[in-house]
Amino acid sequence: MLNFPPANMTDYAQYDDTQLVELLQKRDTLAYTEIYTRFWPTLFRHALRMLRDEDDATDVVQDIFVVLWEKAAALNLSGSLAGYLYRATRNRVIDRIARHKLEQQYLNSLEDYLKQGAPLADEALIASELAQRIEMEVAKLPKKMQRIFSMRQEAQHSYREIAESIGTTEGNVKKQLYNAMKLMKSKFHVLFLMGLWYVLIFLYRHFF
Repeated sequence: MLNFPPANMTDYAQYDDTQLVELLQKRDTLAYTEIYTRFWPTLFRHALRMLRDEDDATDVVQDIFVVLWEKAAALNLSGSLAGYLYRATRNRVIDRIARHKLEQQYLNSLEDYLKQGAPLADEALIASELAQRIEMEVAKLPKKMQRIFSMRQEAQHSYREIAESIGTTEGNVKKQLYNAMKLMKSKFHVLFLMGLWYVLIFLYRHFF
């Protein structure tokens, strides 16, 4: 059994990684916050070196910590916490790069198909229909998430500007935006399966 500092000690920075993991397995939110604070900067730099895009790196690290909390109770590390998080980040980056390559290849194939004279409705009509569909899906998001999504994607505000406008932190803005993007992606992938492939092309060019 691990020896922990006195219960009245609130500075979780005093705990080592092994102690934090044991507390995390008990769903201790303060332990989770300390792990987040301790490892976020280095994991972000690690992801950024490979992806060379701050938004993509932020998404990857955000995913890592979401999964870490979701699987906290069942977490069983064979090595160090740092090693586990670095491997998870590397694997997530590799998956992201591979997925992006496949998506780009597919979009290129669709564009080639269109250039060969595939039947296509009037572009103005398509743009109008797509705008309506996007508005409908955005309207289904929670109110706060709607506002953040619109400020970021339509008005092109920075994370800091959005945070100051709605009175929250940049971290919360990024989390809300990440969740909104996941919901929007899932909705438009459904439209793609329905045959509305031009929606997917437009969406990836202008939103993702």
